[in-house]
Amino acid sequence: MSMSPRKERDLRIDFFRGLALVFIFIDHVPDNSWASVTLRNFGFSDASEVFVLLAGYSAGLAYWSMCERGDFQGTWLRASRRAGQIYIWHIGVFLASAVLLYTAARLFQNPDYVNNIAMAELATAPWHTLASALLLFYQPNQMNILPMYVVLMFWLPVALFLLRKSVLLALAVSFGIWLIANIASINLPTQHRVDGWFFNPFAWQLLFTTGAAASVMARRVQSYPRNALLIPIAAYLAFAFIVAAPWVQHSWLPDGRLISREIVEPMSKPDLSPWRFLHVLALAYFVAAVVPSNAAWLKRPWANAVSTCGKHSLEIFSLGTLLSFFGWIALTELGSNHLTVLAVNVVGIAIMGMTAWQMSRRAQGSSVPLRPRSSVQALAS
Repeated sequence: MSMSPRKERDLRIDFFRGLALVFIFIDHVPDNSWASVTLRNFGFSDASEVFVLLAGYSAGLAYWSMCERGDFQGTWLRASRRAGQIYIWHIGVFLASAVLLYTAARLFQNPDYVNNIAMAELATAPWHTLASALLLFYQPNQMNILPMYVVLMFWLPVALFLLRKSVLLALAVSFGIWLIANIASINLPTQHRVDGWFFNPFAWQLLFTTGAAASVMARRVQSYPRNALLIPIAAYLAFAFIVAAPWVQHSWLPDGRLISREIVEPMSKPDLSPWRFLHVLALAYFVAAVVPSNAAWLKRPWANAVSTCGKHSLEIFSLGTLLSFFGWIALTELGSNHLTVLAVNVVGIAIMGMTAWQMSRRAQGSSVPLRPRSSVQALAS
């Protein structure tokens, strides 16, 4: 997304990052029918790619001025502290999720709550498993994004150093690491996957670096999306939509794919398939072209509620992970009917929004009395 050095905040960044967090929550709730309308059903990439791309863009905005002054030590220390914060939140989510899922498994006599999430080892070898979790070697299902984010924050100072030398150099080095990781199957080891981390940081750093590079270029030169590129980009997005064929999920629409998915296989998410990488870049470029950075609708209460989630992405992502487990338990025990699915999604998203609003309120040091009704109206409007 383009952004000039001295203009007002680009409202799109926080909004689409917050929307990605909402989609991730919905996608992480098993048997959630709402997941049929999230991004992953309409193309090659999903909310994870959007989240990492915008995380790189935001990191570039936040750390670039320090790096530009040549304060690489300060950049490294600040990025390291952020990596430490992410690590602590990850361990906190892991422990809280373990307590929740083991309690549910015992209370409802359903071992699937620990078996399906790959947490059974905590009962059979608790100390070894805990030590492995602290070393990020043990990553239960749905708890593998933050470990990647920890590694990416340690990579950030290197990426910014290269970007200070040359944007093309930084992207070339990043692409080279991605290419070698894919060709040689290089990844960090993990306990549950023979192939390594589900989000291979050697591959996903390319998306993170691309986001950071976009923010640096936007600060240096005021640019706008070129209309000449919109036609091929729109064509690629349409191609991805047809291949994904979301309509085959509905019995009342034509059943069958116009283009077989086999032509884009393999489409590895762990190794950031080129199809997925190009799709999220095309999507970002298209949105930047059609949505102004200060569009009026981005200032509406409902959009502001989503944006507030994006401003507190680490905390809201962690909360969304726990809420997705609560939603899983609720749908399993109460049944996946329309009412429970509606309740799980609405309550979960409302809790995320209210939490983000409270965090923003505290950060601003506001002395305005708490008015729950107005915030509920903002979330619902």
